[in-house]
Amino acid sequence: MRMRKEINRYRCIGDSGREYTVIEYQNFTRYQTLNNPPQDVPTTLEWFLSDSRDVNFIDDNTFQILDTDEFRECPDGC
Repeated sequence: MRMRKEINRYRCIGDSGREYTVIEYQNFTRYQTLNNPPQDVPTTLEWFLSDSRDVNFIDDNTFQILDTDEFRECPDGC
């Protein structure tokens, strides 16, 4: 079973000066064996804008919005 949990939000400013919120998610996979309780194991991280658009993590201060190719700077760090 796969699950996703929001772990952080970042306020970012785009090339155009517009503000955006990037949401960071941690994905988990649940493993269970017959003799042990279930364990949620962290797997990958994903980032999306608050309006659900896809973004790429570029570095600690920058995201790229995929559908517009615009870059977002995060003044508080990502």
